[in-house]
Amino acid sequence: MNDYKKLLQYSDENQKIINDLYKNQDNDYVKKALEICGFKGSESEKIAVLRRIVDLKTDPLLTELKKKNYSEDKILKIRDEMYDFVSLIHENSHRNLILKAVDNKILNEFNLALISGVHKIGLILNKIQKQWQHIVIDKNSKIFASMSNPFEFIEKNELYQKTPRGEICDRTYGVVFFNENNTSAVLKTYYEAFLDMPKLIDEFENLIQALSLLAISSDEKAYIEYFKKLKIAFACIDNNDVIKVWRDAEMAWMDTKSHLQIGHPLEYYEDFYTHAVALEWDIRLKEETTYDEKEIKKSVKNSFDSVYKNIGSNNQIMHSMVNSNIDKTQLYISTPMIYYGADLEGLFSAQVVPNDEFVSANSGKKIFAFVDHVYESIKAKPFMKINDEIFEKEFLNYTRDILFNKKEIWRQVYGVSTIGHEFGHILFIDEDSETLMNKSGVFKFIEEYKATTGGLIAFFDNEVEELKLPVFAELIKRSVGLISWMENDPVKAYYCESLIHLTLLFESKALKFDGKKLKVNLEKYSDFKDLCIKNYENLAKIYDEKEDANKFLSKFCAPYKSSYLPICKDVKEFVIYYFDLYRQIGNEVSQTKE
Repeated sequence: MNDYKKLLQYSDENQKIINDLYKNQDNDYVKKALEICGFKGSESEKIAVLRRIVDLKTDPLLTELKKKNYSEDKILKIRDEMYDFVSLIHENSHRNLILKAVDNKILNEFNLALISGVHKIGLILNKIQKQWQHIVIDKNSKIFASMSNPFEFIEKNELYQKTPRGEICDRTYGVVFFNENNTSAVLKTYYEAFLDMPKLIDEFENLIQALSLLAISSDEKAYIEYFKKLKIAFACIDNNDVIKVWRDAEMAWMDTKSHLQIGHPLEYYEDFYTHAVALEWDIRLKEETTYDEKEIKKSVKNSFDSVYKNIGSNNQIMHSMVNSNIDKTQLYISTPMIYYGADLEGLFSAQVVPNDEFVSANSGKKIFAFVDHVYESIKAKPFMKINDEIFEKEFLNYTRDILFNKKEIWRQVYGVSTIGHEFGHILFIDEDSETLMNKSGVFKFIEEYKATTGGLIAFFDNEVEELKLPVFAELIKRSVGLISWMENDPVKAYYCESLIHLTLLFESKALKFDGKKLKVNLEKYSDFKDLCIKNYENLAKIYDEKEDANKFLSKFCAPYKSSYLPICKDVKEFVIYYFDLYRQIGNEVSQTKE
């Protein structure tokens, strides 16, 4: 009755239509976007608007807008108009997919009602997301940044939410509102903060009622229970209850295990100060997979145990919790089918959630890996000029040969670098790790490095000869590319991660910069591996003892303006050069057609 294979085919066809916009850069969508932005239509301007439409990335667009010397207000106005335009494009794409599924009756009535209801909720969240961006990021982040000690202000004004045990939680489901002169502030729950929330709750109620008439199996009833808890969480108006009701919703979510997986507000990268959880909303469609989940878990657990012993840890509670979380983790190889809200600011390549360690201790985690979606998205993009300028042709040909001619190698590298990354987040973490390690506010800035390297360590312990250099090359290319996010606050954690990788890559002589070209020496794999293992063990000790994250971060980079720069002289020279070049030609297309 439920033809998920056919649904995946429809979803892939939808995504191909979007990806193929790169093939005709004079299509009507591009023309309209250029008009919105006031662009004349240079190649880099077309790529910038295509990145916004196809890849949902805002940063390339902002780069081009800044080149026009527009005022900040005008840039934000255009950014918002482009958000509305992109929302319409993807809303219509989702609507067409749903209508096709309904017309061809490829799912049972319950699942058709579920998808339709999620879509209606998503349309409202698309509107609320704009308000969230305006208040939390555009306004509040600037006010906090202007303070001499914003975290002291947050503590004094109690701009946080507490767990049922009275502990300050590491995230909020709320928005800060300042008084007229910004000398005091209050935290309002999402329901109190946004005018469209009552409409959202009505749509949840409509969905729950529709599904209640159709549910038969225990799996279907689990979704109803989840939506009921989620409705309560979104409707909460008491800061003292918010964390509890969201925990209840996420534990109910962990019991939903069908092919249609919902993504709700889970991550909090954008808000550096109060960690307001982003308004994600989507359905991820589970795919069949050749990845061996049991073997992946076994490999991760063995490497974790090895490092645990090597650093002399005796933290049995943490050790037990990590192993339990790995055992309880559900791995979903999936594709983003329909998506809304914060997802329209960029989709994940993979995700491990929930972030609440209390929930995970009870129910485990879900890892979502969007393998084929990422693969097709990368292939659809044109080659970029900046890569030609930075890397030697031999290295680029090597990585492109894997992408276009060796898909299975690419998939296995993804398994190490991305699925391994998500499992890496679980390691050396227990309930209060982030709270205790985030005194300086930079926990996320080392956590992404820990995650990626945790996946690498598991690979080092179970090396496959034909994957060694492809894995190494992918790390190098990714680390260099992340430099472009130096001034992009929501993803600064990944930029900081790259600075740590680059420091070790230069130290191992795998990379050498001659002032214009980056020389890559893949034969230095073993030297890098040794440095990487040693560095990871040093990091694991800091996690084990729950020391301030800045103790580790400060060994590799130092604050610079609103971001960071590497401490190592050679790395610093390269990072400054690359970022300056990115601002000039980051959206320009390579003339290479190979």
